[in-house]
Amino acid sequence: MNNEQLLVAVSGGADSVALLHMLRDSGVTAAHYNHGLRSEADSDEAFVAELCADWGVPLAVGRGDVAAEADKRGAGIEETARAMRYAFLEETRVSLGFGKIATAHNADDNAETVLLNLIRGAGTLGLTGIPPERGPIVRPILRLSRAEIAAYIREHNLRHIEDTSNRDPIYRRNFLRSEVIPLLKTLNPALTDAVTRLTGFLREDEEFLTSMAAEALKLHGRGSTFPAKFLLSMPKPVASRVCRLLVSALTGYPPELTGVDAMLDIAAGGNGRRRDLAGNLTAAKIRGRLVVTRKE
Repeated sequence: MNNEQLLVAVSGGADSVALLHMLRDSGVTAAHYNHGLRSEADSDEAFVAELCADWGVPLAVGRGDVAAEADKRGAGIEETARAMRYAFLEETRVSLGFGKIATAHNADDNAETVLLNLIRGAGTLGLTGIPPERGPIVRPILRLSRAEIAAYIREHNLRHIEDTSNRDPIYRRNFLRSEVIPLLKTLNPALTDAVTRLTGFLREDEEFLTSMAAEALKLHGRGSTFPAKFLLSMPKPVASRVCRLLVSALTGYPPELTGVDAMLDIAAGGNGRRRDLAGNLTAAKIRGRLVVTRKE
């Protein structure tokens, strides 16, 4: 495996075009996913193909019917599109034997994510925003603002496409971008920088507390179980992260805060208590241990 090789996700928008331009001389391969959601989807794909041909960058293309898949899953369009796009990127990375996938998230994307998570009542993890690196995903321009990326685009006279769905107020992120954040910037014009600093501080705290939880699991956990009495004796910030790690070991992603509270409640009760969790999981107290299993 060539662990130094990068697969660069390219939608054709300004951010991803700028990222590809920055990396094009380092032997990268581009990847474009056609979601089939917009009338311009095929022309977007053709634009990315032409751009990569002009720059001499190899291109991998994936396609899917996101609307049909969302209906099948009973999930939202945005959630399904993201899941299908990342699945394609990971499959392509593995098939090519590459080490990392680079995406073009920027500092403004991060600020929007933090505000969205704040609105829905996320915990500290949600307020850490978009991680600079997670697993095989790296985000090289996460600290750059949209204004800085736009300046780069103008400086190098780079062609790019505009995603019309980014202006549709039906999407919460677009409403934040066009209505809410401009108002917040009247209070603090450096809002994006302030959020970037905040996420950095919170990420350090999150990593420290999670490392304590991981060490406790290493010493006292058995598979997806943990002694309930010991769990309840721990400081809640660490205990809640033990619960999160138990779930993410089975699903690959952390539970909602309500799921963590449910697990701690189960641990505090008598043996035999049981509760269903999101993600097709069940938490139970068996012989003094908190046990997390898949329902099936």
